[in-house]
Amino acid sequence: KFKGEIPAGAFFLQQKGFTVLQHNPKELRMIIRSVHEHGGKKATSNDKLGDIQRPVINNEIAPAITLHSHAYRVQFAGANENSQIVPDRVQSANNNYFIGNDSSKWARDVKIFQAVIYKNVYPNIDVRYYSEYGRLKYDIIVNPGGDVSKVAMKYEGADKLSIKNKELLIATSVGTVKELYPYTFQFDPSKGKKEIECRYEITGGNTVKFKVKNYDRNASLIIDPTLIFSTFTGS
Repeated sequence: KFKGEIPAGAFFLQQKGFTVLQHNPKELRMIIRSVHEHGGKKATSNDKLGDIQRPVINNEIAPAITLHSHAYRVQFAGANENSQIVPDRVQSANNNYFIGNDSSKWARDVKIFQAVIYKNVYPNIDVRYYSEYGRLKYDIIVNPGGDVSKVAMKYEGADKLSIKNKELLIATSVGTVKELYPYTFQFDPSKGKKEIECRYEITGGNTVKFKVKNYDRNASLIIDPTLIFSTFTGS
């Protein structure tokens, strides 16, 4: 439904969850450095597909660099198949995608949003996705009447899930993605924002739930994890 860019990869939003694509940061850095330092080779009618875009060094095409990547998917188990999708914080600019020679597959004036809200993923529970400083964040908003114990995030395609120092570690073949401690809070009418104790719990080896203590079920509860990806610096 939506795609967002992250350092060394991308994320994709589906009806009941999201997919994270992560490239090997070392190999991606090598490719970008090679192209930037030596210039790209212009395509000619005699070029093979694999030669195009590979740099020329001393009048010879440089050896190909294989870029390894890994994708894993997160599904909200038992979630609403028809949750309402509400794009949020529309940006003033649009994107155009003129890819390939078939103009029927081109896309013009594609809107850009800073956030997307999925309403009632579970009864009275919304999920808001947004990008902040190159990080993917998602807020799980448990409104009054919602049951936080219903939230179950099933990870498909990750090598291993583990918890260390209250953080969730998602091991992949190209590096480990970290979900920081799930900062959780409610608003108290007299005292303002109040932090609530919350921690990750792994069940069945690939499903993550949230264990929340001592919160007011008559006020909205916000769980706010942040994803940290493999380190990558480059254009």
